[in-house]
Amino acid sequence: MLQFNHFGQPPVNPIRKFWQTYTTFPDRIFVMLVSFGVIVTVILVAFNQLDFHFTTVPVFATNIPSISITSGILTLAFSTFCLFYGMFIRTKLPRSSTFIWGMGLLFWTVFIDLIWANGLQATPFSPIDNTLVKIDQWMGINTPAMMAWTHNHPHIHHALNFIYDSISLELILIPLSLAIFNARKSLGIFFIAQLFSYFIGGMIYYFFPTMAPSGILHSPYFSLAEHDTSMRFYQVHHFLKVTTAKGGLIAFPSFHVIWAILLTYACIGKKIIFYPMLCYNIVLIAATVFLGWHYFTDVTGGFILGLGAIFFAEWVYRQ
Repeated sequence: MLQFNHFGQPPVNPIRKFWQTYTTFPDRIFVMLVSFGVIVTVILVAFNQLDFHFTTVPVFATNIPSISITSGILTLAFSTFCLFYGMFIRTKLPRSSTFIWGMGLLFWTVFIDLIWANGLQATPFSPIDNTLVKIDQWMGINTPAMMAWTHNHPHIHHALNFIYDSISLELILIPLSLAIFNARKSLGIFFIAQLFSYFIGGMIYYFFPTMAPSGILHSPYFSLAEHDTSMRFYQVHHFLKVTTAKGGLIAFPSFHVIWAILLTYACIGKKIIFYPMLCYNIVLIAATVFLGWHYFTDVTGGFILGLGAIFFAEWVYRQ
């Protein structure tokens, strides 16, 4: 039976009231993207468990097995608190709000990235590497020759390896800096664009998967991690025991390229940081091909998707 308050009106649902009062359109889009990631990951995992039966291992989460279920639940609860408490105090304490809200965005994005990647592993479709190699050849790109040149210049090789691996540090330090310096819009645009591009790129991978160059090209200069990437794909899709969780996952489109573009754009408000980041990440993008991690076609796809994600996030903030 419907209850009424002493003003003769039905009681207001506190969750709905909070949603209408304290959340902005970008907040709602972020929550919708997170919800989409959780739901679709569950569906992908269920497909594999009920039909495909591929043997998968946790990727990009080597320390997750050591975390108890209780710790995981508490971490997600804390992340949720940060996200919504940051919205609640936005008008009263804007600087503190940005930092707390930003930490909620960061934790939830990392969580979605991890589970989404693990759901994508069990794609039942055939890889498209042969097509990507043909496109590269049509453009005059010879990946083994570029890798050989890089290997023959040890200082350049070491520098490119360092820069390529530094993307993980960028993904932590730049959002953290944006949160500390109250760059709320840049922070929101980055995380919305990151999740949006991850879902689009992930679905491209799911329906048009790739083994990576090490799975189809011949070169003595592929690293162990690069071989692990293609070997894990082979083992998963041939129902073999998976012997490694190291390496990458998605070749096309290149997420190193996507993230480099998004991270650089996040700094555009501070030119003194933006221009050095632009130069640094141009080298990082080049490293994806010169080190043999990606086809040049991957770079092109990553560039297009990265720009598309920025346009989407900017559109969200204009609403």
